[in-house]
Amino acid sequence: MKGKTVFTREAGWRNVTAVSPRVMDKHRACALSSIVDQYSQLLIKPGWDILVVNDRVWGRKQKETSVWEEGFMKAVTGDESPLSYLQASLCYHHLLEYTNEASGVISQAVLDDGYARTLDLFGAWPFGKQLRSFNPLFFYDSLFHPAVVFFTYHREGGAVIRKHVHRFAHGSYELKTLTRKWAAIS
Repeated sequence: MKGKTVFTREAGWRNVTAVSPRVMDKHRACALSSIVDQYSQLLIKPGWDILVVNDRVWGRKQKETSVWEEGFMKAVTGDESPLSYLQASLCYHHLLEYTNEASGVISQAVLDDGYARTLDLFGAWPFGKQLRSFNPLFFYDSLFHPAVVFFTYHREGGAVIRKHVHRFAHGSYELKTLTRKWAAIS
């Protein structure tokens, strides 16, 4: 693990004020590019759009209207800093909220050590003593792919902690994700 950077939960939150789009008709294309604009380290690549149509998010080159890319993160670029990759992983989940593939990952659910201690202080942390760090983490994996790992805490139907791993392509913000339940109390 090289280039390790530890963050707090607020680091990846949206930090540019903008209005999120409202999708009124599932069958009409709605631009979601303004979602990416809400993250300071991310931009839409020139000549690209991100759209939601029929409960799917697509990347589209503006001049080639017939070309729709399923890997909508191809339309995203940034400064390739650790913070930009953390923001890109949260932006990815934010964009999925407009589809039927919503992951339930909202930025307020991201854990860090301070938040876990605060929950414990107020009696809302049912997992006992904290034995590991929950801070969001950026690093380069063994093949030098940028990677981000963070945990989320959910209380719907019982307390659950989920681990989210995001592995980015070299020189791109395209990513693969893995999510698994890390701990649960029902």
